[in-house]
Amino acid sequence: MTDISNAISAYRNAANPMAALDKDAATNASDTGTDFASVLKDATKMAIGTAKGAEQASLSAVAGKADIREVVAAVGNAEMTLQTVVNIRDKVISAYSEIMRMPM
Repeated sequence: MTDISNAISAYRNAANPMAALDKDAATNASDTGTDFASVLKDATKMAIGTAKGAEQASLSAVAGKADIREVVAAVGNAEMTLQTVVNIRDKVISAYSEIMRMPM
């Protein structure tokens, strides 16, 4: 049922993009975790979780309890996540620098 609700909500937002400027819409967005800060927070938590999973897989391999393929997959996933986070950080910094260069 939540998939339908999310689809309806996305349709309403697409149909009326100015609704996001409304105070009530902004409150609803922060409650559902769709505002920019929540998206970044969730992505950060996911990246940290991926790194911790890779660390646990490595520790299990050292203890002889994990298959090396699982360790390689976990470390590769963590590396890709880190590269994504670094690229996003670079884009945000670039956008901020571009905004600061704009004349007032």
